[in-house]
Amino acid sequence: MSRQYDLAIIGSGPGGYAAALAARRKGLRVALIEREQWGGVCLNVGCIPTKALIAVAQTMRRIQQAARLGIRVEGATLDYPTVLARTHRIITQLRQGLTRLLRHHKVELISGEAAFEDPHTLRITHEHETFALSAHAFIIATGARPSAGPWAFDGNRLLSYRDLLALPSLPSSLLILGGGVIGCEFASCLSSFGVQVTIVEQEPAVLPMEDPEAVGVLAQRLQARGVTLLTQTTVQSMSPTPEGVRVTLSDAPALSGRAEEVHGSQKGGAGQGLSVERCLIAIGQHPNSQGLGLEPLGIRTGDGVGVNEFLLTSHPHLAAIGDCLAGHGLAHLASAEGVLAVHNLFETPPASLDYHAVPRCIFTDPELAQVGVLEREAPDTMRVSRFSFAALGKSLCDEEPEGFVKLLVDPATDKVLGATIVGAQASSLIHLACLAIQHGLTARQLARSITAHPTLPEAFSEAAAQIYGEALYSAVGSRLKGGGFVQPRASSLEP
Repeated sequence: MSRQYDLAIIGSGPGGYAAALAARRKGLRVALIEREQWGGVCLNVGCIPTKALIAVAQTMRRIQQAARLGIRVEGATLDYPTVLARTHRIITQLRQGLTRLLRHHKVELISGEAAFEDPHTLRITHEHETFALSAHAFIIATGARPSAGPWAFDGNRLLSYRDLLALPSLPSSLLILGGGVIGCEFASCLSSFGVQVTIVEQEPAVLPMEDPEAVGVLAQRLQARGVTLLTQTTVQSMSPTPEGVRVTLSDAPALSGRAEEVHGSQKGGAGQGLSVERCLIAIGQHPNSQGLGLEPLGIRTGDGVGVNEFLLTSHPHLAAIGDCLAGHGLAHLASAEGVLAVHNLFETPPASLDYHAVPRCIFTDPELAQVGVLEREAPDTMRVSRFSFAALGKSLCDEEPEGFVKLLVDPATDKVLGATIVGAQASSLIHLACLAIQHGLTARQLARSITAHPTLPEAFSEAAAQIYGEALYSAVGSRLKGGGFVQPRASSLEP
C-alpha cells in the first residue's frame, strides 16, 4: 500500500466520505482513515439507527390511531429485540454499501487512529502497530462525542445516546436531561414505545433555538403522549441506585433572552425528587479535536478546530469540516463542506457555503424543519404567511392535520428568506423552501407554481398565495412580524 497521497482524510462520516469521493473524481490519490466503524457516528450510532427506531414509533402511533380510520387492531405489541435486529440490518447494509462504493472508486481505506507528526505527516496507530503517512493536503472530519457535563456516563444508568441505542431492552422510565434535538427525538420515539419519559430543560422551553410557535405544536403532541416537560429546571444532584437513578431538581437561575411559555410546560420545584430507571444525558457535544497533534502546529482547537470561511485552518493545506467545528451537528452540512473543502484545497478561487440555505430538521412526531431566517430574527417589516395543514384535504385524508407551513418574505424584494414547517413529512417538504431561498425565488413565483392536488406541497403554494389574497383553502391573510394582519396585495400577472 502506498503511504504517499494527494489527500488524507481523518474520519469516514458523511463529510469524510463525501470529500473522498469528490477528490477521487478529480483523479487525486486519497486515503480515508477511520478509528472506529466506516460511516462514522451518523451511520452507526446516530442518524440512521435513530431514524430506524423513529419509523417504528410512527408506525406504532398509526396503529394506535387506526380506529379513526375504521380499522380495528387488537393485541399489537412491540418486539424490541426484533426492532433492534432490523436496525442492525439497515446499518450493516449501508456500511457494506459505503465501503464497496469507496473501494470501487479506489479510495484507500485505512483503519487506525491518526495524529500529526508534522504539517505533512500523520502517524497511524492500529492494533499496536504504527506507521507514517504523508500527503499534500489533509481534511479533518473527526466529528464530535456526547458531553456528560458534570456527570460521567456509566453505560448502565447514566447514558449517552450511544449507550441508549445499545440497550437490549427498553427502560420503563427515562429522564432526559436536555430538551434539545437529541432529547426531543428520543422522547418522541420512546414515549410511543410506552416508556415514561420526563424531559428536564433549563431554558423556558424545549428546543429553545427553534421557532416557538412550531415548538408549541410539538410540545402539545409530546405531552399528549405522556411526556412530562419540566422547563426552567436544572438537576441539583443525580446518583445511580440499585433500582435506577435518583435525581433532585432545582429551579434554573434567571435566564436571559426570550421567555415564551410552551403550552403545558411545567416548572420544576426546588428540591423536587425524581426516581427513574435510567437517565439520558443529552446536553451537548464536544468536538473531537484533541489528540490529533494540532496544537503544536499552531491550529486553534478550543471549542472545535479553528477554520476560516473557506474551511481552511492556519495551514492552507489543512481543512476541517463537520462536527469537529464549533456549532455544527448536521450530516448533510458536513457532506457539503467535504466537497467544498476538496475544491478549496486544490482549486482557486476558494468558495464558501451559503449557510442560510441549509435545512435544519428535527425528526420528532410531528417533524419540525426550518431553513433561512426565523421569525424572531427577522425585522418587523418582514411579511409572515402561515398556512395550516388542517386546511388541506390530503392532511385530513392522512389523519395528519397538525402543524403548519410558515413563510417569511422580504416586502421589498418579495423573495422568500425563511420557512418553518411543523407537521407530517416536514423534513421532506422543507426542500421546496431550500430551493426558493438558494435560487432567489419570490413568493409570487411560489404562489403561481402548480402543485398537485391533493398533496402536502399545496401548503407551500397556498402560504405564498395568502400574501396576495389568492389562497384557495384559507381566508386568513398574511401578517407583519409581531403585528396584525395586512391587506393582501393587488393581484398581478407579472412574476
